[in-house]
Order: sequence, then structure tokens, then C-alpha cells
Amino acid sequence: MKRLLIIALACMLQTLLCQLVVAQPVIETHVGGIRQEMPIDESTKIVDKTTGKVVSLQGFQRLIKTDPYAYHLEPVFNEYGQVASYTLRPTTAEEKETHQFHDRDPALQPKVGEPMPEFVMKGIDDKVYRLSELKGHVVIVSFWISLRKPFWTPNQAKSFADALRPHQSETDPISLGVLQESKEAIVDVMTTETLPFIAIPNAYGFNRKFQVTTGPTFIVIDRAGKVAAYLEGYAYDQLQKTLKAVSR
Repeated sequence: MKRLLIIALACMLQTLLCQLVVAQPVIETHVGGIRQEMPIDESTKIVDKTTGKVVSLQGFQRLIKTDPYAYHLEPVFNEYGQVASYTLRPTTAEEKETHQFHDRDPALQPKVGEPMPEFVMKGIDDKVYRLSELKGHVVIVSFWISLRKPFWTPNQAKSFADALRPHQSETDPISLGVLQESKEAIVDVMTTETLPFIAIPNAYGFNRKFQVTTGPTFIVIDRAGKVAAYLEGYAYDQLQKTLKAVSR
């Protein structure tokens, strides 16, 4: 009887915890096994993609009460790489079946020749890098899966540094490396090697904001704040050519 009572209490606790979770977790597994869960609460802004109207938390809960996978919340990221709001949309047949949601849209990636959307990044050096304050400089933002093997090796650092070297001065280019890893993990790597960028820790939200789907990806921004190149993969030769063009 005592064992049955413990089991019953455990079930009640599980039910209560489920009720406290206000929506289905927004969980995605990306390249490198990166997983994100973004909970919502009463203060979270939810906008219906179809109508453009704001949906209350209670309204969203009613929508998913019968079928938790009938709707999906797409996060909208601000200039800090943080979730500012969510867009509510119906799920596709595939998403309903697999419970895997497809938020990425390469068509929304920054376009060459157009102004780079504003961003504010805090580096491992504790400095704040705001794009609007970097005009007049060439800026490279690189996006990395991890600083661990097999995604990062000393050869990666050398190839990147070699591409930068012919065009480096005391002030340019400003090289920022977006990472999902913690400051502590990055500092650990920096004890044994020099990184060819200012690391931006805990910054995976910028991958989502700029629709980055490949690691590594390089975005080169010219002195006017426009995108000069959007390069996917280990495109160091093309990176060097772009830097030569924008550094004149």
C-alpha cells in the first residue's frame, strides 16, 4: 500500500509539472547536436502569423489542448540574439508526425549588397560590439558549431588566420566568432591556442536570427555596414578575395 501511495503521489507531481509547462517545448536538434528549449510564460508576446493579432497565453493553451502539435511557435530574435517574441503558426503534416519543427528559411539570410541587420554582441573580452557603432570598419562574423573536434582543429585557426593576415591592420578587420559554448569552455581552449576572432560565448541565438544553417559560415560586412559576402563552409579562398575587395 505504501508503494502504491508513493507511485500515486509521483503521478500527481508529474501531472502538476505538466500543467506548469505552458506550451510544448520548442526543441530542435541542429548540426553538432545543439539543442535548445525556450519556455514561455504570461509575459511572452505571441503573434498569430495569419491574422497578425496578439494571442494570450491562455488562448494558445486552448489551441493546443486537444492536439499539442497542431501549432508551433517560431521564435523571433532581437538584436541581442535573444527571443523577443513568438510567431504562432499551424504545423505542417510532416511536423505533426515527426514532432520536429522547421523554422529555418535560407531566403531570410542576410543578402549581399544589402545592409546587415543590427546586432549587439558581447565578446569574451567583455566589450560590446554594436554593428551601428562599427561602421567605418570591415567586420567578419563567423559562426561555429563548436571549438571541439571534429568541428574545430588547429588547422581551422591557421586557415582562418592566413586568410585574415594580408588584410590586417591595427583596427581592421574586426573578427567576431559566434559560439554556443560557455565563456568558461572558450577560455579553456584559449589556454592552448590563439583564436582568429573575438569569441562571442552563449550566442547561438544569432545563428537563429541570421538563419545560419551551415557551420562554419562567414558574413563579411563592408565599411558602410552592407553585406559583402555570405560564405558557407570552409571558403577561406573566397573569404580572402572578399577581404581584398573590401579592404581597398
